Order: sequence, then C-alpha cells, then structure tokens
Amino acid sequence: MPSESKTNGRIDVHAHFLPPGYLKTAIAALKALPDGMRFMPEWEPGIAVEMMDRQGIATAILSVSSPGVHFGNDEAARSLARSVNEFAARTGKDHPGRFGTFASLPLPNVGAALEEINYALGALKVDGFVMLTNYGGVYLGDAKFDPVFDELNRHRAIVFIHPTSPPCWEHIALGLPRPIIEFPFDSTRAVTNLVMSGTLERCRDLRIIVPHAGGTLPFLARRIAGAASRMKLQRAGEPKGDFIASLQKLFYDTAGASGDNSLASLLTVVDSSRILFGSDYPFMPEAAAAQMIRELNSSRFLSAGDLLAIESGNAMNLLARS
Repeated sequence: MPSESKTNGRIDVHAHFLPPGYLKTAIAALKALPDGMRFMPEWEPGIAVEMMDRQGIATAILSVSSPGVHFGNDEAARSLARSVNEFAARTGKDHPGRFGTFASLPLPNVGAALEEINYALGALKVDGFVMLTNYGGVYLGDAKFDPVFDELNRHRAIVFIHPTSPPCWEHIALGLPRPIIEFPFDSTRAVTNLVMSGTLERCRDLRIIVPHAGGTLPFLARRIAGAASRMKLQRAGEPKGDFIASLQKLFYDTAGASGDNSLASLLTVVDSSRILFGSDYPFMPEAAAAQMIRELNSSRFLSAGDLLAIESGNAMNLLARS
C-alpha cells in the first residue's frame, strides 16, 4: 500500500484507469467498444483525485478493466502490459499516497506473465495483480495457468479478479452490454473453477479479491457446494477443498453491490472482515459511487465497526502484508 496513504478515508480496491492511448488501442484491435459498451469514460489522475476528495476516498488501487491488455498478439500484449503498469506506478509517485497499483499481466501468454510478475513486484513495487475471469475462453483455474498461480502464490500476492465477456457472449448477452448480466456470472464461473480445479487449495498463500460482492456466487454457493460434493467434482490429481470454506478465505468488494440485497447474501458466506470498499470509478460515475457510499452507510446489516472495517481497516490490513 502507498506508504503515505491517509488513514482517515476510504481505500478503494476496485478503481480503474485508462492510460493514454489504451482505449484507442483496444478499439482498433476489437473494431468496437469493449464488452458491448455504448460509451467509455474518460480518466485523468487529477480529476480522479478531485472525485476521491469529494467522496472521502484516501487511496485508490488502480487496475486496467476488461478487456485487459491482450488483443491477440503476444508481443503487443507484453509491451502494453509493461506500459500500463509503468504508467500506474508513475501516477502513484506523482500523487503520493493517493494511488496504488494492481498490475496487468499479458495472459494468456504464460511465459510473458511470469516475467511481468517479477518485474512488477521488483521494479515497480506494485500492490498486487489484476486477472480477468477468462482469457479467450480459458478460465482461471485451468491447468494452463498453473505456473502463473504457483508463482503468485510463492510471492503471497494479492490477486484482484475482474470479469470480462464470456466466450459465448454473442448468444447469451441479449444484445446488452456484457457488464450488466454477464460480468457477475463470469466471476462466478472463474471462482468456481478456481475451487473445483484445486488451485485455491494448492495456492493457499494467495490473497484473492472477488469483485461486485462475488457476483452471483453468494446466492449460488450452497447449490454449487452440494452438487460438487454429490458428484465428486475435482480436477484429477488435485487436492480437494470444501467449497464454502474456500469461499470464506477470499475477499469481496462492494463495487456495484453495496445495497442490502447484495450484502445480505454475501454475509451468509463471509463476515464483514472479508469485505472491502470498491467504487468501480470511472466506469461507475461519481454519482453512482456516492450512492454506493450512502447505501453502505444506511445498511441494516452493518454496524459502525463493520462499516469502518469495510471502508478502510480490512484493506489496510490486507495491503500492509503485500
């Protein structure tokens, strides 16, 4: 965590940035706006700091959102990952205490990702890493990504999972931007695969943040757990872990899921010590961030102590160990 971070404000673990040229690169590669979006926000460090001041956010941990940095060319992805990570690190130095970094990885290129892990931790001193739920339809927990998870586990890294479009979005998204419905379900798919594959049981030192209060995962957790137990589902040769117990070891942010409808479900799986504040700015505009803060403050399920822990205490403890 940035060493000069204020202690009297919120710590936002789900905050995005759009480095110079990133959006142009993504649109050129995709020949469309990412994820079916109708428009994309603008982002500037100074404007972000002004928003943070108004909303009582002391520090934001920056990450590149979907669709990430890989658009089909391994070398271009390697270069783009390095560029966005270095930009985030410079931004943090230019605004001491206000920004941290969850570095991007040029997956699905495993070799390049391993190189970037060590560069980002060694040279850039990042707080952790952002990983998309799937890369070209290959989900987190797939054996292909075992070397990456093993290396992150060796470093006891923080991994912030962010959803992206599922590979079959053309058939199931109902013509809507994928963040509306598909993103919460893709988080559920990815985390379920991380558990079922044995990845989380094997990589016990990883500290994973699941966005949007877990997507649909808290609601479906006991259904998945029951079916997995009855069907004896696990990847061959991998250690088997209890599904609910595995979910209880993860952290969950409140971005876009700060209302009591979401919190009630999440709190059946974890207690407030596993919940972190997230705004999703700038993809959620400032007005939406303010509304999320009001919802947290008025929640029937959170005490004053719970709220303080969610707003900053839990993140301070998590990031201080990185």
